[in-house]
Amino acid sequence: MQDLSHIPIFVKQSDYQALTEFIRRNRSDAAKDLQSEVDRADIVEDCDYNNDFVCIDSVVTFMDLDALTLTKVTLVMPWQANVTLLKVSVLSPVGCALLGLQKGSEIEWPLLNGKVRRLSVQDIDIPVCKSKRQKAVSAG
Repeated sequence: MQDLSHIPIFVKQSDYQALTEFIRRNRSDAAKDLQSEVDRADIVEDCDYNNDFVCIDSVVTFMDLDALTLTKVTLVMPWQANVTLLKVSVLSPVGCALLGLQKGSEIEWPLLNGKVRRLSVQDIDIPVCKSKRQKAVSAG
């Protein structure tokens, strides 16, 4: 996996707990890459999250800066991934790379064919049901 350590990333406390537990039970190389990302992240309390970085269940629109195409995906836990529905696993190379990025962040994403794509996060949103639940938790 590409070294993205120069790009600041953020992870919500609840995502940190879920990801850490998942990684503890998974010994794959992809899980090790995810662990590296989680380890370098600044952890943000859920009540302080303002949709300002990519988290689990975020709907992320990113631009391929080489092809000038926009793609919208939802970042999910591995068992929720579904290519047809554009639900990308946080364990996948692009999912791991998107985790914690802020709007406007740019990364280089290596493809399996050896080429590199430059991606830029254009927009971050969370589903309404998640947003309402988060506000209710924050208010309570």
